[in-house]
Formats: sequence, structure tokens, C-alpha cells
Amino acid sequence: MEDRQSAPEEPQEKSPSSTADDALVAARGAAQSAASRLREGVNAVRDVRAAARRHSSARARLREMTEALEADEAALERRDEVAATYEQIVEEQGAAVAEAKAEISRQRELVERAEQRAASLEEQLEQLRENNEEELRPYKRLAETARGRSEEASRGVSEAKRAVRTAEGQAKDAAERREQSISSANRAIDSSQARLRKVEEELRKARDGHAAAGAVKQLQDDVTTELAHVEAARAEVSVVTRDAQSAVDAAQTHLWTQKKSLEEAQREADAARREYENRKQDYEERLARARDAEEDLEDQISSLRKEAEEAKAAHDEAAERHDEAQALLDEAEEVHATPEETKRLRASVAAQRAEIEAQQGVVDELAEGERSLRTSTRGSRLVLLAAAVAVVVVIVAIVALIVTR
Repeated sequence: MEDRQSAPEEPQEKSPSSTADDALVAARGAAQSAASRLREGVNAVRDVRAAARRHSSARARLREMTEALEADEAALERRDEVAATYEQIVEEQGAAVAEAKAEISRQRELVERAEQRAASLEEQLEQLRENNEEELRPYKRLAETARGRSEEASRGVSEAKRAVRTAEGQAKDAAERREQSISSANRAIDSSQARLRKVEEELRKARDGHAAAGAVKQLQDDVTTELAHVEAARAEVSVVTRDAQSAVDAAQTHLWTQKKSLEEAQREADAARREYENRKQDYEERLARARDAEEDLEDQISSLRKEAEEAKAAHDEAAERHDEAQALLDEAEEVHATPEETKRLRASVAAQRAEIEAQQGVVDELAEGERSLRTSTRGSRLVLLAAAVAVVVVIVAIVALIVTR
């Protein structure tokens, strides 16, 4: 064999396909690693939750056992206390029961007596009301009748006042017409006398002037005529004055008559009002006395009802005291008669305490296991949390990208 010096090998360049395969292998490895870590995180969370549930269930069981023990300890303590003071309880509560029974009986009698008396008084009250109504009915009727007469008389006064006012108006009108008629008649006299004086002046002037005889004669006739007119006017004044005064006198007489009627109506109204007031006062006094008698019975009934209610309340209080004392007495008798139950309860309390101590050990062990598991899986759970956050971020980014488009 020839000794030959080997030439150094030159590095060969990788082809593009080889590089892609390596990248694919690396990507697969990374994906598998990530998936493995995620599975570890999911398993860690599941294991922690399971440990927490076991711990919580153990603590709940411990709490239930503790509550049951406390109830049994209280019952045992109560039985021991009752057993230790049995004779005292029997003596005291027996006396309390007897006293309460006596009080119940006494209060029951008071209730029955008060209710019977109240019922009797209510019958008396009902009868009294009927009697009072019957006795007061005629007085009430008299008062109502008197009131009717008083009201009627008052209406008569009002009518008489209206008649007086009418008569006063008529009298005033008659007086005014009298003055007007007399004034008119006097004015007629004045006019006739003025015409007479004028004709007499004309006649004088005619005579003084030596007027024709025919003219003087005519003027003389006119004077005669005017004189007749003056006399007639004077006579008319007397007639008008007499007639107008007669009308005034008639109106005054009518007014006087109406005033007399008003006075009479007022007297009748006053008498009717006084009668009504007397009848009303008599009825109201009788009614007040009747009401006082009824109210007296009502007060007695109310007092008896109140007495019965108070006795009922005292009866109920005595019944409560009786029931409480009897319950204590029954409890003492039951404890005294069943010492085996006390013994059983004492053994049960001791057993429960041992069970609770064992359960407390289980709770402590589970708590320590939960704490250890949380510590050992902290990294895996944080990886899972980070992955979940990353997924949320990617989803938010995708949504934001869609929205911006």
C-alpha cells in the first residue's frame, strides 16, 4: 500500500431544500415544545383546582363535625347541670307550676266575671237606649212642632215687614201726588187770576181811552168769564185738596193697619220663638240626662272590657310562666330518668373530638399539599396565562385590523 497524504476535505454547501427541511424540523420541535408546555400548564391548573376542592371539602366536613360537637357538648353540659341541680329544679319549678296554675285559674275567673258583667250591662244599655228613645220621642216632636210654628211666625213677620214697606211706599206716593195735585190746582188759580188782572187792565185802559161801547162790552164779558174761571179754579183747589188728602189718609190708615199687623206678627213670632226655645231646652236637657245615663253604662262596660283584657294578658303571662316551668321540670325529669343517655352523649362527645382531631390532620395535610402543588406548578400556570393573554392580544389585533379596513 502506498503511503499517500490525504487531501483535506472541503466543506460542502447545503442545498436550499436541505435548509427548508431543517427549518421545518426546528419549527415542529418548537411547536411540540410549546404544545407540551401548554399541556403542562392545563394539567397544572386542573391539578391545583382539584387539590383546592379536596381541601375545601375537608374543611367543610371539619366545620360540620365541629358544629355537631359544639351542639352535643352544649347538650351534655346542660344535662350535667340539670343532673347536678335536679332536686332544686324539681322544687323550684314545681312550685312555679303550681303558682302559675293558681294564677291562671284566678285570671280565668276574673275574665269570665268581667265579660259576663259587661254582657249584662250591654243588654241594660240597649234597653236603656230604647226606653230613652221612646220617652224622648214626644218631647222631640213638641220641639219640632214649636220650631215649625216659630219658623212660620218668622215668615209671617217677614211678610208683614214687606207689607209695611209697600204701605209706606204707597203713603209716600199719595203724599207726593197730593202735593203735586194741590200745586197744579194752585198754579191754575194763579194763571186764572193773572188772566183776570190782564183783562181788567185792558178794560180800564179801554174805559180811560173812551173805547167803543162794543169793545168795552166785550172786555166786560171777558172779565166776567175770567172771574168765573178763578172761582172754578178755587173750587177745584178745594176738591183736589180734599180728594188728595183722602187718598193720603187712606194710605196712612193702610200703613197703620200694616204696622199693627207687623206688631201682632212680631208678638206671635216672639211667643213662638220663646215656646220653641223652651221646648228645645226641655228636650235637650232630657236628652243630655239620657245621654249621661247611657255614657255611664258605656264607661262601666269599657272599664269591664279593659279589666277583662288585662286579666287575659295576666292569664297569658301566667300560662307562659307555667309552660316554661313545666318545660324545665320535664327536662329535669327526663335527664334524671335517662342517665344512660348522658353516658352515651359523653362517649359520643369524646369520639367526635377524636374524629375532629383526625379530620384536622387531613385538612392540614391537604392544605400543605395544595400549597406545595401551587408552588411546583407556578411556572406552568404562568406559561398558560401568558399564552391566554397572547391569544387575547392576537384576537384584539385582528379585530382592530378588520375595523380599520
